[in-house]
Amino acid sequence: MSRLLLLLATLRAHAVSLQGTSRRSGFMSTATLARSVDYFNPTFVAPQLTPKQFLIISSPSEQKIVYTELKNFKATTGRTFALIDSGLSEPQGLALDHDRGALYVADKGAKKVLRFHVYVEDNGNGRQLVTDGVQLCVMQNADTSWVNVDINGDVFYSDATTKTINRIPVEVIDMLSKGSYSASDLSLVSEKTLEHGGGATSNVAVSRFVYSLYEGSANPHVSTPAGLVSDGARLYWTNSVSGKSVGSVVEGEVSPQLASGATSFPSTMLSNQSDTGYGMTKSSKYIFLSALNNGMGVVSGVTTGGATFDFITGLSSPRGLCWDGDQTIYVADEAAGVVYSFPGGRLMTGAPFTKSAVLRGAFGVAVLSEQDKAWPLRPFRA
Repeated sequence: MSRLLLLLATLRAHAVSLQGTSRRSGFMSTATLARSVDYFNPTFVAPQLTPKQFLIISSPSEQKIVYTELKNFKATTGRTFALIDSGLSEPQGLALDHDRGALYVADKGAKKVLRFHVYVEDNGNGRQLVTDGVQLCVMQNADTSWVNVDINGDVFYSDATTKTINRIPVEVIDMLSKGSYSASDLSLVSEKTLEHGGGATSNVAVSRFVYSLYEGSANPHVSTPAGLVSDGARLYWTNSVSGKSVGSVVEGEVSPQLASGATSFPSTMLSNQSDTGYGMTKSSKYIFLSALNNGMGVVSGVTTGGATFDFITGLSSPRGLCWDGDQTIYVADEAAGVVYSFPGGRLMTGAPFTKSAVLRGAFGVAVLSEQDKAWPLRPFRA
């Protein structure tokens, strides 16, 4: 018995010794091992698949313009922040000059086309989108919901009352920004009037002209023009009335020439699928249109040859569209109060779409990307 007790005591002492040795030699307990496994298997975070971007949204019902930073086509915080929340009446269409950082707003209620400058501010705690606080009116007395700016800096807008599609040259905007004159000094003239020799006699006079390019009174492809987009050479527009007759997507020119004996500038109907068109944008491949087809909201993609594909169907009230400069299109659904994104790099029907941001009465959309020349600019230089 005494030998047995001695053996048990020896084994117990040896076990205690081994435990101490294991601690000193680096062997881990079960709890320590579990913590180590957690350390080497951190929570998965989705990689950034897209460049740094801000989505800008207008809401006429809220009388403001907001922004949100995007990550992988969605708002990073799930909310929006005020960009311009005063001095607006009914902001609808938006257009962003990606080179100059100028944001153009079609204010339906004020009957004006306004310009703001936006830039990115990084205070170390995160990025914000801000304005310089200057509101510049570049056109007044304009019944417009839609505006676009091309790569040259020229601004285009449609007027639902005069039924015209108009161009504000970048030189005019430069003079306005310098205070040489105001929007009330501008004259809206038909560009074909100048071609017939009844127009400008000096550079000063030319710098005060806004040109009416396509007019419903003369052009068979203009009824009540709505959304429009220019790539710098060509001009595309949709009609909110009788699109199936006059064209739901029409192609014209930025600097058209009047043919001998013609009464209007040349234009070509690319598609007549929809009677009621709203917003437009253009990617490097296709023209996109938001419209109403048989009471259903759709977003269609149209090739330069006129082939039309319904990328998205079943929307409530699709309005503004914008291209992110890569493979993605954004569309605002005013009734749903949502901005959706969908792939637009290849032709398809029934494209998958994602909720990117939420804003009551969302109407106009624009995207500022770190790939844009305007991303690092500050302050504005016309």
